[in-house]
Amino acid sequence: MRNEKLEKSIIRIDNDIVSINVAKKYLSNRDEINEVIASLNNKRQLLANEIYSEDHLSYSECREIIKEMLGKELAQEEQSQLLELIKEKFGRQSPNVSKKSNGLNAWLKELNIEFSWIEDEVTGWNKLIITGFGAYKQK
Repeated sequence: MRNEKLEKSIIRIDNDIVSINVAKKYLSNRDEINEVIASLNNKRQLLANEIYSEDHLSYSECREIIKEMLGKELAQEEQSQLLELIKEKFGRQSPNVSKKSNGLNAWLKELNIEFSWIEDEVTGWNKLIITGFGAYKQK
């Protein structure tokens, strides 16, 4: 993925900030620690701006492809293909790098795509039906 390094860097900074906040409870140099946290937050924001900068184009590309799937029942294979296509278009694993979720449901929610799941007792794998598009909210 084209943004894999950026994604990993943001996750690493997020983890560092969490760790520093825990350490801050036990250390007395709070001003210095707060400066480090502010610096990390600034660096993180620059990386986030870069990783999300082309999302509107990626969304448009995905929307064109997903438009063909409206109202159709998508089984396991089609769902897997859709997920990989979305990840490829956006160049990252997760819709929101700070969150752990990176499945199809998370991507569809992030893209504000209207959908429903139909239980398939035969296969045990729920079918997906994409019903429409909400307004895309870019970060």
